[in-house]
Amino acid sequence: MAKSGYHRDPDLHDNQVVFTAEGDLWLHDMESAATRRLTTNLAQEQQAAFSSDGTQIAFTANYEGATEVYVIPTEGGVARRVTFENSYVYLQQWTSDGKLLYSTNTRVGPANNWSLKQVDPATLNTEEVPVADAIEGAIDEASDTLYFTQFGLQVSRDNARYYRGGAQGELWRYKLGSQTEALLLTDAHDASAREPMVTGDKLYFVSNQNGNDNLWVMSASGKNAKALRKMRISPRCEIIAA
Repeated sequence: MAKSGYHRDPDLHDNQVVFTAEGDLWLHDMESAATRRLTTNLAQEQQAAFSSDGTQIAFTANYEGATEVYVIPTEGGVARRVTFENSYVYLQQWTSDGKLLYSTNTRVGPANNWSLKQVDPATLNTEEVPVADAIEGAIDEASDTLYFTQFGLQVSRDNARYYRGGAQGELWRYKLGSQTEALLLTDAHDASAREPMVTGDKLYFVSNQNGNDNLWVMSASGKNAKALRKMRISPRCEIIAA
């Protein structure tokens, strides 16, 4: 009997799941229960995401030093590099027109100054999204709206609980292509928020309001925020679910 693995960064498309284990990408078919290794490079591959048609998988890897975004066919093959930032890069999502949204801190300015960019893997043409200090983002293509995270402990990489300082993560909403300012959605949320995920008229996110990361949901307009889980970790590192 095979030992249980340590599976991270899963993404789902139809009946297929891609995930990271042992530093490589693996593809699991939920119908046949077959699992195969997709990559075998010595470097770490993570943040895998299926394209909207399921034919390609984007991921991040440090093959050449700095972490960059790569694309590989779902059926397997040679991974192709599509970003050249030579800095920190976080993959966010594919768009329906085949572009990749990612964040990077290569923008000119102070340290830890993040920005969101889109790259076309076919042409490598890259454009910056005009929002400042955005480290995470999710595009709702039905409304052409970007939901993004500004600041947060993921910028400083500090290990903190109940942080309520000026660098706490905030969620914003911006109409792509417009000249209007972005709208702050978490001005009434007394906690650090991150990882926006939009589905229909709901915006899901992670908040540390009770001192531990939990999944929350609010309306796409920033109303009626509530916790979906209230898990806590005791001083003795015991998990207390609620």
